[in-house]
Amino acid sequence: MQKDKRYHALKIYIESGNMKSFSEIFDIVPKSTIVIDTGINYTRLTSKINYPGKFTVDDLFKIARLIGIDSRKLYELLCK
Repeated sequence: MQKDKRYHALKIYIESGNMKSFSEIFDIVPKSTIVIDTGINYTRLTSKINYPGKFTVDDLFKIARLIGIDSRKLYELLCK
């Protein structure tokens, strides 16, 4: 299966430094797409977005891999 092209746009946006919060990810790539591609349950993903401390390292690795960025950049966004 081919990766959604919005992940590439998201990668550029994150690497440009213009993204201010982790939740902006879902303005570009819908939660439903990330749920399908990572296998994270939709309700759990929504809960984790609302309470970022619930994200596991594995969750961050999965999402970072989809976007094509270093997981540390994703972690930095999550900490904002």
